Formats: sequence, C-alpha cells, structure tokens
Amino acid sequence: MKIVSKSLVILGLSIGALLTSCSEEEILEDLTGGCIAINAIENYSAALERYGNDPSVENCESLKAASIAYLSALDDCPLIEDADLEEALRDASETNCED
Repeated sequence: MKIVSKSLVILGLSIGALLTSCSEEEILEDLTGGCIAINAIENYSAALERYGNDPSVENCESLKAASIAYLSALDDCPLIEDADLEEALRDASETNCED
C-alpha cells in the first residue's frame, strides 16, 4: 500500500482551500510573506492533482519530488519555522511510494 505522509496531504489540502478562497497573490503573501516562487506552488498543485486522480507509484514519486521542491523554496521565508520546515522535508523525503 502506498503511504503518503500526513504532512503532504495537509499541505495539499491547505493550498487547495486557500486557492479557492483567495487570489494567488494573497495566498503567497499570507503563507510566506511573498518569498516563494509561484511555479513551485503550481508544480506541487499539479502533482497533487495527478496523484489524486491516479495514485500510481510514478505519480507518487512526482508528488514527492514536487513536495520537496516546494518545501525547499520555503527555506528563506521568514514566516516558516526552521524546525517545522526540517520536519516537513524529512517527512516528504521518507514518503514510501512503493506498493
């Protein structure tokens, strides 16, 4: 059975909820003080959608990579606690996509 970490699911749901209620610019300001690249969010969101529609190993690996890239983009953001980011990166890196 594929295991997608709780942090990845929560992150995806949070972004999804925010995307439906705020403009993209407001989301970036609220989440990170405006210090994240838009394409990191778009790539993560697309990978999350692909995995949701087809939870294959390939899509899981894509989601894992997009998660790590997104979290890495948060590294210099003043609103993100280093310990929280390290934990999320560790969880994303340890995601098991194998059956």
